[in-house]
Amino acid sequence: MTLNLELEIKSLLEQHRNPEVVAEKLISLYAEQTEKWPEESFFELCRFLLNCGLYKTLIQFCLENLQQEYFTMPWAFFVQALTMGLPDLEEDVVQFIIQGIQEQNGAEDASLARGAAKYITNSSELKTERRRRRQKYAKELKSEWLQQLITFRTQQLFEQEKSLLGKLQRMFPGDTDIMDEFREHKERNALDVLARRSPISRGTTFRDPAPSVETQSQIADLKESMLAGAKTYPDLAFDFAIAAYMLEAPELSLTILENSVLTLAQRWFLVEVKLRCRRFLDVLSDLNQLELAFANDGDTFFSTAYLRAQAYWGLNQKHLAIEILETILASRPHFRSAAALLDAWRTQ
Repeated sequence: MTLNLELEIKSLLEQHRNPEVVAEKLISLYAEQTEKWPEESFFELCRFLLNCGLYKTLIQFCLENLQQEYFTMPWAFFVQALTMGLPDLEEDVVQFIIQGIQEQNGAEDASLARGAAKYITNSSELKTERRRRRQKYAKELKSEWLQQLITFRTQQLFEQEKSLLGKLQRMFPGDTDIMDEFREHKERNALDVLARRSPISRGTTFRDPAPSVETQSQIADLKESMLAGAKTYPDLAFDFAIAAYMLEAPELSLTILENSVLTLAQRWFLVEVKLRCRRFLDVLSDLNQLELAFANDGDTFFSTAYLRAQAYWGLNQKHLAIEILETILASRPHFRSAAALLDAWRTQ
């Protein structure tokens, strides 16, 4: 059954304005079912009856369906309806209900109801334990979703990031961590929109003034010092390579990297540097090796394809480069770096 019961209840209330009439129609709808209702819809029906004060209707509904194979007794709703609607049950009836709770292992569920202590001696302990487990689950779920959010952000999958943030806000309303993430997401989106609409981003080019002779000498000395430092302290060679790259010295960075022992993960940076140094054939060769090394990682294809497209573009195989980016975007339409690069290439 695919019924969205919340919308159905709203529609029936607007039509009839009488909760008892709505309850009768919903119960009839349930009786006409040919398969088990989704748990969410079933609980929504029980919650509606309870919140409308239709306690006896809820009790009767449960008892009439008790023998149905697809029916699962909603002990929390049933016990609370008994407490509110039939508070003065005879002892033999109470014992009969207790027996039913025990036979169906419904004590933990029933402990959530108001008045549960009448039917379950350790209801407070059960409720506390259930709350503890829920809090633990919520904490683990939040951590897992935040890690997934970082993954979407790293891959620039904007729409997926936005959708997951919405789920986080609904699941954890008022959570400061989620609010901070949402605020940061909005700020990045606003900056991105401004950057696309800015006249500067549409072609205005600024060039730094040529450095003075003295500055050029200082830069040369710095590069020599970094190269010497990488040889003297090989454990820091990769850090020196990154520093050189950040200082707009990709050739120096490449020299340091080619004379260093790199891990597989560090070889991704080597490919980036070679791309910057226009060593396009080397890039294609290295990407083949990385694809084999990281074959078990589902994101490897997209990462290598994105870099391979740039290498082919540098080799003036522009049609092939565009085809590769189009292939990426066919599978991941929100890969924003690939989309932006493809737009830039098509305008050239």
